[in-house]
Amino acid sequence: VPKRQRRVQELAVVTSNGKLLIYDSATGSTLRTIEAHNNGIMNVAFSFDSSMIATASFDHTARLWNADTYACLHTLQHNNFVWAVAFSKLNRSVVASC
Repeated sequence: VPKRQRRVQELAVVTSNGKLLIYDSATGSTLRTIEAHNNGIMNVAFSFDSSMIATASFDHTARLWNADTYACLHTLQHNNFVWAVAFSKLNRSVVASC
């Protein structure tokens, strides 16, 4: 995913009903609401270059999102809850804790 220039500082908030909410951190206004998962989301992380977002959920998936279009790039299915996600500093890897 190409690196992008952010026009605003974005804050990602996740909900117990599977929504990923993106806010403008300066104004508090909602920029986007994404129906991201079928169950509660436990964790969210922006990649270091801000090109991707990762989410971890009780629906047994971790998902990778394009931070410009908010399209789901990849879904990792697991047989248990996914508790956390994190990116490596070079954005070469994303890890999930199940």
